[in-house]
Amino acid sequence: MISIANRLSISLLMVVSVSTLQMPAFINAQQTEGQNEEENLLKEGLPLTPERMLKGSFTEGSWISLDVSPDGEVIVFDFLGDLYTMPFSGGVARNVTRGMAFDGQPRFSPDGESIVFISDRSGGDGIWTISLDGSDTTRITTGDNSA
Repeated sequence: MISIANRLSISLLMVVSVSTLQMPAFINAQQTEGQNEEENLLKEGLPLTPERMLKGSFTEGSWISLDVSPDGEVIVFDFLGDLYTMPFSGGVARNVTRGMAFDGQPRFSPDGESIVFISDRSGGDGIWTISLDGSDTTRITTGDNSA
C-alpha cells in the first residue's frame, strides 16, 4: 500500500515533469536587431551581449528541488540555476529569479508570502529570501564563504 506522503511525492514529480514540457529555456549569446522586451529581460546581469535566443522544451530534469506552498496552490522549483513558480494543478512556469547567479533549493515561508533559497549571487553560497513576484530580495546570511 502506498502512503499518502508517497502518493503526494509521486503526484508532485508528475506535475513538475509534465510542466517542464511547457517551460521554455533560454540560451543567449549575442544581440540581434529587433530584440523584444522579453529578450532584454533574459540577458539581465549577463556580461555578454546576446546574439540570438534559442528556445527549447524539456521533458525531464535532474537535481531539481521543489516545495509546495502552505495553501497547496503553488509549487516553487529550481531549474538550471533559476527559481520558478507555477500552479500546483499545472500550467505555465513563471521565473522568480534569472541571471548569472545560481539559485536553488527553494522553500516557501510558513505564511507562503516569500521563498527562502540558496544563492551564490553575493560571491559565495548564502541564504536569501524573495517575494513571490521576484521583488524584495533580502540576504539572510553573511560571512566568509571561502571555506
